[in-house]
Amino acid sequence: MKFKFLILSVFLSLMSCKEEIPSMKQKIFFEKHYINMAWLPQSSGYLIDSLGNVLEFKWVEVFHEWFEPDSTGYISSTNMDKNISYCQTINYHINADTLKLYVSKIYAASKGKISKPQMQMADFGDIRYSAFIYDEKTNRYKEVLIKLYGDLMSNNSTREAEEIYQWMNRVGK
Repeated sequence: MKFKFLILSVFLSLMSCKEEIPSMKQKIFFEKHYINMAWLPQSSGYLIDSLGNVLEFKWVEVFHEWFEPDSTGYISSTNMDKNISYCQTINYHINADTLKLYVSKIYAASKGKISKPQMQMADFGDIRYSAFIYDEKTNRYKEVLIKLYGDLMSNNSTREAEEIYQWMNRVGK
């Protein structure tokens, strides 16, 4: 009887975690987004898709509405698709093993504590490093904040978030 209970407990715990583990079915795993509204508004960065493509976007005097996660940390699949449509070039390609390595760190990073944003600079703008976990049931992406750098600074407390941040800083260089 105890053995059956143990098997059932393991099975249920795996099912409950499944929703939070990134799925290779999702379109976008990572985003680096620089935005500065001081002087001349500008926005640039990249998205990394499930095939390892680094999709670049850049514009000055922002005419596009870039869709950010809502106050609960989610962005709809429809709005993510609109963001993808703003990307104009494939800047760089991540090999499958490297992509898999960093995608595997997203779940642990999602468990980190996020520090309160602290004002650090003025007129620099902000660079937001994010990872995403797709929720198939609601057709939305949950943002996992990796780091916010610039006028405001905020950090994710996990080692995995720091590893993702260091890697994202090297992408395309």
